[in-house]
Amino acid sequence: MKMEKQIPDSVILEVFRYLSKRELGVLAQVCRRWRRVAYDRSLWCVVDMNDFWPAVDEETLLMLIRTRLSSVKALNLGGCTLTAKVAKELAKRCQYLRSLVFYGAEVESETGHEGIRDFPTGLELMDLRYSWGNFKFMRRLPRHFTQMRYVGLGMDSSASLVPDVFAKMRNLRILDCTDCETLTDDALLKISMNCPQLESICLNECKNYRGKFLHRVLSNCKFVSTLLIRFTKITDEALMAVNWEKTKVKELDLTGCYFVTTTGLSNVISRLPDIRYFKMNQCGFRHILHLRIYQEVRPTLAYKCLETLDLRWNFLLSAECLEGVLQQSPSLRYLGVSHSPRIPPSVIAEMFKFVSKLRILEFGPLRKEALSESPLVQNLIKMCPLIEAVSLINFKLIDDADADLVQELRDKCKHIREVKLCSPRIEHVAIGNSGETITVERLLIKMESLLPSPENTLGKVINKLHV
Repeated sequence: MKMEKQIPDSVILEVFRYLSKRELGVLAQVCRRWRRVAYDRSLWCVVDMNDFWPAVDEETLLMLIRTRLSSVKALNLGGCTLTAKVAKELAKRCQYLRSLVFYGAEVESETGHEGIRDFPTGLELMDLRYSWGNFKFMRRLPRHFTQMRYVGLGMDSSASLVPDVFAKMRNLRILDCTDCETLTDDALLKISMNCPQLESICLNECKNYRGKFLHRVLSNCKFVSTLLIRFTKITDEALMAVNWEKTKVKELDLTGCYFVTTTGLSNVISRLPDIRYFKMNQCGFRHILHLRIYQEVRPTLAYKCLETLDLRWNFLLSAECLEGVLQQSPSLRYLGVSHSPRIPPSVIAEMFKFVSKLRILEFGPLRKEALSESPLVQNLIKMCPLIEAVSLINFKLIDDADADLVQELRDKCKHIREVKLCSPRIEHVAIGNSGETITVERLLIKMESLLPSPENTLGKVINKLHV
């Protein structure tokens, strides 16, 4: 006990920063001193209610708001229910609140429209993705959203909030409508008329979006640099109607846009010479990125700024096409190529000489083969000294020579931090320089793409706020 008294509060406070909010609540019961430190305002500036799950009912949430959240700046209500009482307390007591995330939260249906009349002012971020309930009450509160810069719409919220809630969002920078089945071309056009400062638009998996007014949206929002439209029904006509040369688009995701053909993709590629981030895996039923496109756009192709290129699952991708693109992309750092029968490991191994600045490689042949059957790893070590992470899919380790290659990659590349090797024939894989090993079952779970996400997204803004 004497030792504990000699430790200053500032040291205890720094230790407590590593704990979850639930753990802080437990420690607060140890003694008065620990209670005082555990409830220090600096520890409650960022709060995720998922830390308390599943114990957060309305009464508990109200207690937390009244006793601990007066200084909160970023609040995630995940797993909670927004009732009229909760909304009123947030508006009354959380004067510093700037980020409100409803990820997985619910608006009480009985009071959603009629009961909620109070809402926090001064919000800069509101994320309604994957929330549900009645959000119509927000229609009465557009004056509360004048400072809004980042918005995520949920499937239940999009139809009821457009366009009324966006009437005052003149400073909106990022709009994320991921999986909004109710979002239409008309709705997005109306939003763009009220939000001229938009820089990032995410329409991923919006099944009813076809890009009918995309050219008008980008004309209204002249600062859009990030456009993510993966797995939508956008067409060639919609893409070709855009005056891409006059846009500021630097990040474009066309993954899974099955209605895009060679004609539409060629048109876009030739008109975005300054693009930095380009994803088009599984584009056009996976068959549209081939030599013909490269031959058509080659005279105008010079991707001097391109850093991220994702060409996975393009079955007709030819070696000539890929080599031509890599030759003209001197700044490329992140590359994804897999399941292209015309790009075997031995072929891509010879192309590493064009991408000496490569940081992350995600590669997999169509058919399984041993790692030692090609100079893939040796050339990667020799020609890409800055490599940091490698994901090798559909390879197998047959003998010690194959396993030695993985170890050699880890030993000789001083920047390497992660190596993923997916093969059902092995029982473990080395991950980075830590030497950690994981089973195949865990490996399959961990096989997410290593390629980076776009820079200007709602997810990255939220992550920065919660660091």
